[in-house]
Amino acid sequence: MNRSTLAVLLTLAGGYAHAEFNPIPKESGFSGYAMVGGNYSDVHSNTLIGPKKSESNYLSSLDSQASSDGTSPLLNLDLRYTLADSRTQFYLGSLIQDMVTLDFTQQLGVRTEMADKGIGSIGYVFSGIPGQVWQDPYLTGAERQKSDRNSNGIRVGWDSIWGSNWGANYTYRDISIDDERSGSSLMTLTSAERGQLDRNGKLHLVEVSYNWFGPRGSILSPSLNYAKNQADGDAVSYQRIGGQLSYALMQPQYSLVTNALLNQLQYDKANPVFGRKVDATQWGLNANFFWHKLAGIEKLSAVFSASYGESDANVHFFDSDLTSIGAGLMYKI
Repeated sequence: MNRSTLAVLLTLAGGYAHAEFNPIPKESGFSGYAMVGGNYSDVHSNTLIGPKKSESNYLSSLDSQASSDGTSPLLNLDLRYTLADSRTQFYLGSLIQDMVTLDFTQQLGVRTEMADKGIGSIGYVFSGIPGQVWQDPYLTGAERQKSDRNSNGIRVGWDSIWGSNWGANYTYRDISIDDERSGSSLMTLTSAERGQLDRNGKLHLVEVSYNWFGPRGSILSPSLNYAKNQADGDAVSYQRIGGQLSYALMQPQYSLVTNALLNQLQYDKANPVFGRKVDATQWGLNANFFWHKLAGIEKLSAVFSASYGESDANVHFFDSDLTSIGAGLMYKI
């Protein structure tokens, strides 16, 4: 999900839409939500670690594809505190738009209303729960070992730019893998070629979105994004151009949020393992249904979600797909 969809979800537990998108509350105090539930996912990928690591840690050859399926907990917290007189809001929580890609980044930041110029924000993004990658994803004939992937940086945003329905944000992250050993198992590679596979580095992401408010609580949010991954290895550095279309329907009893995304990814240099430069097309669909006032409790909602995504590359090793379904409870603070 993108930044716009996250803002929608912050209002869903109340079951209504605001005239202004993701506004700062008029009263001081705490707000946000907590979510708990479970998730089932089926992952086919040589680079993503699935829910059952023992099923995906072995590759018979570079032409095969690892797979894993299983359950995992679904936990999310977004906590906010508003100073109404100064039109300022502090926030801490997981970013839903990152969690959908198995990246459990968190953010600590502040938002402030700039009169009729919109709402500006700045936050520190960090790995509350480190992601996991394979130390050497190209290892075959033996069990691959996992390693933590940490990231930290800043995210700067501007919602309702000059009072309009436009929004934009920029994110910078420094990415560090504890045990980066890509290509170490391939004796045919030189040390310089192994260096071209180093995944440590920096990531820049720019996003621009527009929110169109339709009748009867509907919101349509198209967005465009550009990412530049400046890895230490040229063969795993890439640029990505993409778009997403989000639709939300918010009613007193229920809400529905759907997303469709499409990305085109191009790596900078040829991958020395395969002797060619990797390109990939990524696409995905996601739907989230909320049933409000569960059991007559005003702030409690049931949540159901389903996602499917694919990455189709010109090198079979990098093909992947992910199917996920989940259910849980959301409580508005």
